Amino acid sequence: MDKKKQVWQALAGILCLIVGALLAVYAGRGYTQHRYIVDAAACRMDLVVMNRADLLASPDSGSVVLFHGLSANKVIMQYLARAFAQAGLRVFIPDLPGHGRSPGPFTPERAESCSASLLRGLAARGMIIPERTILAGHSMGGAIALRLADKFRPAGVIAISPAPMVAAHGISPENLLFHTPPLVTPNTLILAAQFDAPGIRESAADLAAHSPYSWAKYRELHWNTHVSMLFSPTVARDAQAWATHTLELPNIAHLPSRANLFGCVLGIVGLLLIAGPFIREMVGKNAPADPEAGEPVQRVRGFVELALLSIVALVILHFWHPVRIFRLFEGDYLAGFFLIVGAGLILLHRKGASSGFRGQRGVLFGAAVAGLLMTLLVNGWFELTLTGAWLNLERWERLPLFFLTAFLFLYGLELVAGPVVNGGMRYVSWFLLLVVVWAVLSLGVLYFYSGEILLVLLSPYFALLFLVCGLGIQLVRRESGSPAASALFGAILLAGFCLVIFPLS
Repeated sequence: MDKKKQVWQALAGILCLIVGALLAVYAGRGYTQHRYIVDAAACRMDLVVMNRADLLASPDSGSVVLFHGLSANKVIMQYLARAFAQAGLRVFIPDLPGHGRSPGPFTPERAESCSASLLRGLAARGMIIPERTILAGHSMGGAIALRLADKFRPAGVIAISPAPMVAAHGISPENLLFHTPPLVTPNTLILAAQFDAPGIRESAADLAAHSPYSWAKYRELHWNTHVSMLFSPTVARDAQAWATHTLELPNIAHLPSRANLFGCVLGIVGLLLIAGPFIREMVGKNAPADPEAGEPVQRVRGFVELALLSIVALVILHFWHPVRIFRLFEGDYLAGFFLIVGAGLILLHRKGASSGFRGQRGVLFGAAVAGLLMTLLVNGWFELTLTGAWLNLERWERLPLFFLTAFLFLYGLELVAGPVVNGGMRYVSWFLLLVVVWAVLSLGVLYFYSGEILLVLLSPYFALLFLVCGLGIQLVRRESGSPAASALFGAILLAGFCLVIFPLS
């Protein structure tokens, strides 16, 4: 690509970022937010309190305490929070332990007990009145809202796709966060998505069906997934109506804007446009020839190697976690998997692995800088527009070791995928290798009943990450001719993503 095209591409990317940022600011207009660090019993949590800017919300008018789900945070709940604020309610949104900016450790039991301590503390300070408060939550947060309702006695509950709490409908006990069903209290609304996992949807329906109160309702929403419920106007409208009816308030609220969601997508497009010229500038100068350029790629052998090594890794992990020191909820399992598979691939391709670092100092430095800057830009953009993604100190401390395991895995993958000869076919082959790895990992989790179900649930997000990240990895490989540089670039992005999405435990 000539310099003129690169300049125009970068300018288009900058324009997308500017427009996306304006959309994010537009979506947040009309609301006030105050951030607090709350010490509730032995729990230290990051809390945001939101209300409409033109209203002086008070405990008497009504409050909502909104709990996020597993691997989520308070920022991703902002659309629903704004929907409640539009109705004149004051909304409290905490980062549960080990999530977002709240320190760990996380366990489901600690998330529930810390949430209970938060409610008691808010009530003791007169910030909420139980009989004028709605408990709401999504996924794990929905289960917590249901479980605390019988003790806290709120005015009502809104549980959105609550996490199952009974081993039924194909859900094994190892995959449950909580193992006892709650007593569903009056004025409880339970929502589920049409494209939720069947076990989640059917378990949610059972909760309402087994409630002794006729005021417990269940509704299944069409054309929604587990995550899209967080941005669904239908969910927001139903939540507003249920809260205002329960609290006997007029339901005259408008729906909040979703401009930040569109701004997020536009900004990601902008970052992709900027990434091309930036990566070429960082790694494409004086790049050495690919050390494997003359060797044919044996794709069938590569698929077989990855499948067998993945099975070996699962067997080892069944008896021993080599990197449990990470203390990431189910993330240490994934890091151990990366370590074992990566080390095995490097041993099988010792000749190519040893030559992959020769004369690479400048290229490796450029790839590292590019990877780190892209991680900061992407995480910062998500923090601004859609979900909390900025790493706190506890997460940064885990980055070097997680990066090492991700690098070994991606370096081994690059050795198997070979040099970039036919760009399109090579990219497809590279991604299919990952599909084989993840399929074995997912099946192994289910077969061994390891309880690492989060890795299966997060599969769509890892697929999207690898699809996008793979473009950058292939570009680094093509421009630098270095499997080590491309693995280094990708490992920084992969480690940054994992440290955002896995709770601290």
